[in-house]
Amino acid sequence: METKFDSTADAVASGLRDLIVSGELGSGERLVERDLAERFEVSRIPLREAIQRLAREGLVEIFRNRGAVVRMLTVQDVEEIYGLRVLLEGDAIFHSVKRIDDETLARAELVHRLLGDEALATQKQGELNREFHELLYGACGNARQLAAIRELRAQVERYERLQNTLLADTPSFQHEHEAILEACLARNARSARALTVAHIDSARRIVLAVVERMATQD
Repeated sequence: METKFDSTADAVASGLRDLIVSGELGSGERLVERDLAERFEVSRIPLREAIQRLAREGLVEIFRNRGAVVRMLTVQDVEEIYGLRVLLEGDAIFHSVKRIDDETLARAELVHRLLGDEALATQKQGELNREFHELLYGACGNARQLAAIRELRAQVERYERLQNTLLADTPSFQHEHEAILEACLARNARSARALTVAHIDSARRIVLAVVERMATQD
């Protein structure tokens, strides 16, 4: 049974996660408990629980002397995260394509068209990009796999925002999305998996370049 404490910690963890993924809290930035408790209007106990949860997700590091900071990814982190994403997301879409219904595919088509709207704010682009992939993976039938995918994506998505434009808004990524969607519409599971793996590898190369550039600036 979920308690009020659990519910509060969940809400704070969600809010902090959004701040990190959006880049409002940058890599290496300290999480000042007093400021965050005031911002979320909570006591420090559920706040600390929320921070512990984000540490388990790999978004935050906790140091004895410095306290909690937003984790900075290393090159090895990026390689490991994308290596897992290739396996999990490729497998998810392979199994999902066989079960996904027409209504979900229609929603994915709509989201894909919306992603091409240059007038959308960056935050909205990020939300739609997540929704596009979640719609196509959702019928895979493995809730734990989908949860793991969400956590892995959250760890790297913030680095997209260090580009001049969100990756999902670039022409190459739009073309890749379209190809993935067409494979799903054709119920071609093997093609959908191969295209998804290639799509993730494109993102890996770009995020890796961002992380390497940041490392040389430190």
